[in-house]
Amino acid sequence: MNFQDRINAVLHHSDPDQVPFAPYIECFPSGEYERMLRNRGMGLVVRKPTIWAATPHVPVEKTVEGDLSVTVYHTPKGDVRAAYKQHAGRLYIDEAGICVEGLLKGLQDYEPILYMIEDTVFSVDNSLYSDTVRDLGGDGLFTEYGCALTPYGHTRYIFGESSGFDKWIFEQADHPKEFARLFDTIIAREERRMELIAGSPSEYIRFGDIDGSWGPEVVRRYDLPFIKKWIPYLQSKGKICCVHAHAINLAFFKDLIGEMGFNVVEAFTPPPVGNLSIQEARAAWGKDTIIWVNFPETVFYQGPQATRKYTLELLASDPPGNRLVIGFTEMGLWGASDPETERLFKEGILAIADAIDEGGKFPIQPRSQSSHLNP
Repeated sequence: MNFQDRINAVLHHSDPDQVPFAPYIECFPSGEYERMLRNRGMGLVVRKPTIWAATPHVPVEKTVEGDLSVTVYHTPKGDVRAAYKQHAGRLYIDEAGICVEGLLKGLQDYEPILYMIEDTVFSVDNSLYSDTVRDLGGDGLFTEYGCALTPYGHTRYIFGESSGFDKWIFEQADHPKEFARLFDTIIAREERRMELIAGSPSEYIRFGDIDGSWGPEVVRRYDLPFIKKWIPYLQSKGKICCVHAHAINLAFFKDLIGEMGFNVVEAFTPPPVGNLSIQEARAAWGKDTIIWVNFPETVFYQGPQATRKYTLELLASDPPGNRLVIGFTEMGLWGASDPETERLFKEGILAIADAIDEGGKFPIQPRSQSSHLNP
């Protein structure tokens, strides 16, 4: 099997020849090391949207202020601006940067932002899917990335992913009516997006995240109705839906995740970083839920032998017949910012590949014929 055959076998509840090793493509800089791992069977996960958004009646002005990239949106209801710190290191080399100023800073910003959300027009370019799939060949998997956040998560990013976190929390209590309008307006926009995603050629859909910054009762209140409405609809259209569950306190969400109905729980980070083991998750979600592991890079600091041992134990904890994928979804080799860390990470990643060769391969068992066909 090549990688594409292997990952599709897992996604379609068939039998792969080994546990797939499938990190995000941005976690591995293209080059000799990445090519060597692909030759050993590692695949690459590409996240792209085939659907993009524009606000045709909102002129945009971009400027640079020192190491800040500043974007100002001019709406008929007023102007709002956001700022991102550039040149922030390897992890952000291909990203917009680190948000240091979100759009929503006060009551005066609600009307311009609501106008922008309602003005959103979606466009579709399915060639992004076909071109990427053609380029990947048997070496990768395309993920539709158009609905990476559920509506409640979208509200947080409007305040600023991290810079506006405190403001976002207090705003919900200080101005609940305004926040409710924001949330409802986002839902209306996202439902328009979901209809388009249902028609996407991409089979594998990223749908929301669980990052652990707010508790399961909040997810249940704000996002569960949206999820329960749209997951069955997408699945009826042949989509495989995954949630990006990268919370390190995932044990608090395990019962809720079981209610959500996702096909794949991705970015699952086991101990010693996360607080939920594969065995505990499997007991809560059953053998048919695909658990896509984000390998905890802290293990690398113990050396390659310890990493190999950890990986073998991880593989043994979820026996063949269950649905398991190992990858990197948060950092991978991009997290190595100095030569010594890079050496440890590269040795550790090779140790994962060695462990999969040793404990993650299994023969394909022929399927038995139905009894009425037997003499």
